[in-house]
Amino acid sequence: MYKVMIIDDEAMIRWGIHDLLDWEGEGFSFCEDGKDGVDGLKKLLQCRPELVLVDIKMPGMSGIELIQEARREGYEGSFIILTGYAEFEFAQSAVRLGVKEYLLKPIDEEELKNCVRRIREELVQKEGEEVYHFTNEAIAREELLRRIILQADTREELAEKVERYQIPFGESILCAAILTDRELSGGVENGGFQEEARTFLQDGELYQEKIVMDGRIVLVSFGLDYMTWVGLLSRRNEWIRRRFGEGLLIAVGHNVNQWYDLCYSYEFACFLLEQNFLLSRYDVLSIHTIEEQQKNVECPAAEQFMILIEVGDLDGIRENVEKYEVYCRKHLMKEMDIKIQILYNLMTIRNGIEKKYGVLAGPAMEIMEKMNQSEKLDVLMEQYCQVLYDICRQIGGDDPGTVIKRMYYYMEKHYDQDLKVESFARMFNYNSNYLGRIFRKEMGDSFNNILDTVRIVNAKRLLLETDRKVYQIAEQVGYGNVDYFYLKFRKYVGVSPKEYRKEMIKE
Repeated sequence: MYKVMIIDDEAMIRWGIHDLLDWEGEGFSFCEDGKDGVDGLKKLLQCRPELVLVDIKMPGMSGIELIQEARREGYEGSFIILTGYAEFEFAQSAVRLGVKEYLLKPIDEEELKNCVRRIREELVQKEGEEVYHFTNEAIAREELLRRIILQADTREELAEKVERYQIPFGESILCAAILTDRELSGGVENGGFQEEARTFLQDGELYQEKIVMDGRIVLVSFGLDYMTWVGLLSRRNEWIRRRFGEGLLIAVGHNVNQWYDLCYSYEFACFLLEQNFLLSRYDVLSIHTIEEQQKNVECPAAEQFMILIEVGDLDGIRENVEKYEVYCRKHLMKEMDIKIQILYNLMTIRNGIEKKYGVLAGPAMEIMEKMNQSEKLDVLMEQYCQVLYDICRQIGGDDPGTVIKRMYYYMEKHYDQDLKVESFARMFNYNSNYLGRIFRKEMGDSFNNILDTVRIVNAKRLLLETDRKVYQIAEQVGYGNVDYFYLKFRKYVGVSPKEYRKEMIKE
């Protein structure tokens, strides 16, 4: 419904025009009337109606003066002039001001209806043209961004179009991000993703430009460094997760300083999506996600897992599986290489364990096939851990040999603690004297002597690798009394700790 206003100093004329037509039927609704030129101009600039019927002759300000002032204030609506004067000079003034219609008083109903209908047709046509131009300019703008990101034209050709569409890149920081569904299946075809993405993008302050490429939504940000943008996107995605139960997958490229380098930010975001198998536990991927993986960690060998399995150290198994997971991310290993390495480790572990303990039960091949079908690294690692746990449980009997291995392994990891045979006897439900005897039989020496040996070996290592004081090292390897540590060290090494450090430094 368009708005219409009547400005005339004669109330009877205003009322008559109100009643002369079915205005709503013609597509118009009335604003407040103007009682004269000054009052009418004020109300016109406030209401901004699409159509104004204005009397040519009014006290204080004529119709022509009102139209001139309204045009100076930027009013672009249509006027119908009401007049009792049919002079040529007036018609010329009206034409110069863009007035296409004028009616002589007394006003004829049919003439008024025809004027109003012509103006309504012009308004509808103009409105359609504005929508058309806006839509087509938006399409052209998106296509330009797409060609910038894909480097589809020369820089000179792109620069001319950037200027034409007045995209405010400037010289500020730019960054590209990709939004897609968790399965990387081309999210815009997914109804659930469409709803999540539409809700996500309602916060228009998160980005300046948006396009769709390869079924994914690409956002462009101006003026924000990528870590600030990552924080904003992450908080918005967390809100989406709470509302829908699952967030979007977002990859954020690095900063660039020129619009023609935006392609590199987009390429890095694509690279991050390619690492989705490795980085599946994250919702928002950025260069910081990669940096987090750059830890100094080695790849645990199959032999290390065999030791952990034999001594029944479930915590150690999980710790080493997690180390391997970090190792894979750090080296950006390919999915197939990771799976081959895991399957090789499992075959090596099973063969080694079966040689000592007999054939293991369980559907090994089915489990391995299930692992091979895993699409996320964290899921694969959890399956890996559970297979190792299962092997550990199968050989984890209470036979004395296994118990002694577990005792020694625990001793090597916790030599700094107050370890006693009695504590292990309670742990394994053994008589302490009996456990002490079988320990000596299996290990060839007493529990206390073996514990002293482990402690002294680690003390020697610390004397060479650190500059700590002797009393600090004594405490670190489990001796609360430094004099007692001196006695034990001299017994097993033949010299005092200080003499040992001095001699080894010379060598």
